[in-house]
Amino acid sequence: MTVEDRRVHLSFSEAFRLGYSHLVRRSGRSALNVASIALGLSFYTSLLLTDVFYQTHAALGGARLNVEQTYYWLVAIALAVSVVGITNAMLISVQERVKEIGTMKCLGALNAHITLLFLIEALLQGLAGGVIGYAVGAAAALLTVGFGTGFDIILKVPLTQTVTLFASSLVLATLLSTAATLYPAYRASRLDPVEALRYEL
Repeated sequence: MTVEDRRVHLSFSEAFRLGYSHLVRRSGRSALNVASIALGLSFYTSLLLTDVFYQTHAALGGARLNVEQTYYWLVAIALAVSVVGITNAMLISVQERVKEIGTMKCLGALNAHITLLFLIEALLQGLAGGVIGYAVGAAAALLTVGFGTGFDIILKVPLTQTVTLFASSLVLATLLSTAATLYPAYRASRLDPVEALRYEL
């Protein structure tokens, strides 16, 4: 039997199951990460949808209104703060799971397996945060614009624009969450199993 034959294999479905089960076990910390992503994304979504509503209103013969460009800088800052918050939370998660990671590595888990588990957790949190953030942002945009243009403005926006914005929100949320988790995932994967098992929190 070669070294390649003895190597532990971790399928994506199994990694997904493990990542999901960890998020459920630590639902409190997971909820904070999801909320961090959702808040940043809701601000982003509300501004973009508000702009879309204004453009639609103008195309239908209404007054031409625009979102101030300054707000987009505030969105960038809000998203950057979200990334920092997620990175910090994931680093704390690594510290809490040192012994668990050490045990996994002693049982044959490779550095790539540990990295994959953390990235899947980030992906799931990003998707959840993206969906929630889009919903909150859409509601905020509709409330902001609806009183001036009529709440039926949402029905006048082309479906392709709405779907495109929803998809871009999900992509941005998962990218931000994954990017924020890269360093913590690398730290976790490089832990020495023997030292990890001796670690006391």
